[in-house]
Amino acid sequence: MIRGDESIDDFRFFTLDFEQPADHRHPEGEKFLQRMTLFHRSVTAPMVIDTEGAEIFAEPIAAEPVDLLKGNQVTVEHRFYGTLTPASRDWKLLDVWQSAADAHRVVRVFKTIYGARWLSTGVFRGGTAALLHRYFYPNDVEGTIPYAERHSLGLQDVRVPRFLANVGDAACRDSLKAVQRAALARRAELTPLLAAQSEWGFTFDTLGVDKAFEFSVVRLSFNFWEYLGLAPYDCDTIPGPTVSAEELFAFVDLVAGPSYTFSDQALNSPVGPESYQCATELGAPLYPEAELWPLLRYPGGQVPTFLPPTGVAKVYNPLPMLKLELWTRLHARNVLIVDGALSPWSASAFGVSSRNDSYRVVDPAGIGFYGTLSALPEPQRTFFFERLSDWADAPVHPPALSQGKLAPRYEKRMRHR
Repeated sequence: MIRGDESIDDFRFFTLDFEQPADHRHPEGEKFLQRMTLFHRSVTAPMVIDTEGAEIFAEPIAAEPVDLLKGNQVTVEHRFYGTLTPASRDWKLLDVWQSAADAHRVVRVFKTIYGARWLSTGVFRGGTAALLHRYFYPNDVEGTIPYAERHSLGLQDVRVPRFLANVGDAACRDSLKAVQRAALARRAELTPLLAAQSEWGFTFDTLGVDKAFEFSVVRLSFNFWEYLGLAPYDCDTIPGPTVSAEELFAFVDLVAGPSYTFSDQALNSPVGPESYQCATELGAPLYPEAELWPLLRYPGGQVPTFLPPTGVAKVYNPLPMLKLELWTRLHARNVLIVDGALSPWSASAFGVSSRNDSYRVVDPAGIGFYGTLSALPEPQRTFFFERLSDWADAPVHPPALSQGKLAPRYEKRMRHR
């Protein structure tokens, strides 16, 4: 079902609803409509499938490989996110294989129209989804380029706090810690400001305002480094601990977004599906609490099994991600993992082998988002462009990007992650 069509720059942009089986093991059963977008340039150009790790923001911003190859792009919303979810709401159907099968079915159908070579990409959870799709269906695409992919060992990955204790500039880390301690010490001043966001339609009946606020403050340093380089995620924007309650809350709100993470509305989607996935297969980071311990009222509460959805069985199965890790290290061909040394997700990156024409590139001063490949120094830039060109069987068209900077369209996309 086509929901919209518009012409933008040199492509046509469509919003689509694509019928999927709720359970690919029983395709004759329940169906649901999966939201997709399509960037169409030419049926003879390469196609890139962008596996979103969550809902789609139907804004026409192409991925970096699409820009480089002047190709097409089909973007696939992850099942159980957004508004188009199986009516049965059977959480057992939210697993990595079912999601990969969604992408496989999209590829199978669209290859009847787009006959040139296919690549896959994604960012954060979407990058991991691209790798999982390739693991389960290795012949769907010729190459995979995941950005800042996430990979956690267990329900509280201890590699993350070790990373956050050493990332970036020491003065910046100290400023963030000071803000966290001040926000928790002054919670009586700040929590009413969060509660006041009920005027915007946010409620906190599930966790309560106090717990939602504390959880957000604990996540502050992770979120800050995850999005470093996009205002207000910059060391120069960190306020002092003695600023007004309004200014201190504004920083916590912008960086950690308690209403967009722990309100009742957020816990329904996208946080509910994410928590379920983390609790059952994907795992999750351990958010550092040790230095904040005396100020915490709910220590250890951010284990994904403790978060909604409630009343649902959640049993952690590490095997899918361990198998994926083994596959990427030993067998994955034509994979280019793009990471940034400042992103906390780089602490848990997948490994690959150049023997399989697979590589991992790390931006030493960035987070591994779209634009990273174009900003690489030579000869790296040319080498990886050649690999993309070979995989796609198409020429690369290097964009006019200032080295080390994201194009404005990528910054806009970054705000949606």
